[in-house]
Amino acid sequence: MERDEYPGFLALSARLTGRDEGELRATGLVGRHHATTLARVGRAAVGRFLDDLAAAGGDPGRVSAPESREIARAITHLWRTGGWPEPG
Repeated sequence: MERDEYPGFLALSARLTGRDEGELRATGLVGRHHATTLARVGRAAVGRFLDDLAAAGGDPGRVSAPESREIARAITHLWRTGGWPEPG
């Protein structure tokens, strides 16, 4: 069941998009968006992003590393549009 498979990604996605976890889960796209994120940026970059986010007290707006800000922007864009953004 997707509900329990990606709890960290789901919580992160809710924080980034401002949407409820249940609403995101109901799309059926959690696993697909998780896989897309890993495929596009890799596990190491996601790990650095999560470390940066933790250092920022969990506030994506306070993340200072450019790579991490870009990952946050890309995940938000993915949820809102269904596509990974072009480098900005």
